[in-house]
Amino acid sequence: MVTRPTRAESISPKEKQGEFFSDFLNSFAKTPIGEQLGRVTNEKAVNQSLRNLIKTNVGERLYQPFIGSNVNASLFDNNIEYQINNLQFFIETTIRNNEPRVNLVNVLIESSLDFNTSETNVPINENEIIITIVYTLINSNQEITLTIPLLKRVR
Repeated sequence: MVTRPTRAESISPKEKQGEFFSDFLNSFAKTPIGEQLGRVTNEKAVNQSLRNLIKTNVGERLYQPFIGSNVNASLFDNNIEYQINNLQFFIETTIRNNEPRVNLVNVLIESSLDFNTSETNVPINENEIIITIVYTLINSNQEITLTIPLLKRVR
């Protein structure tokens, strides 16, 4: 006797990727079906968390005064070489201390005012800093690249 798959089995993917990490959406938007909060899973959840950590200033979160990277405070620096080294140190330290789901591989920072050769070949607008984070998740060996553009404040 041959059993035919049900309609749900034929439409569903054969191998469902497991949910290892999940977070709520930053906007707290509801899902279209039901009254549940929308959420992101796995790589998207970690990317959202990394963006939040980098854009948070130290002391900005109540009862968690040491979380953040002070990236916004360093956007006023005039010395580009010092600024890039400073940003790289703050970002690496923040990720290593506050994101246990990530094994950090590399942090690259490029500026439109940096006259060195570009390593990532990302087009840079004027007064923009581009942060590129390369990492692996703790349960995977696949490298993931996250690019975060920051606009430099104009005086």
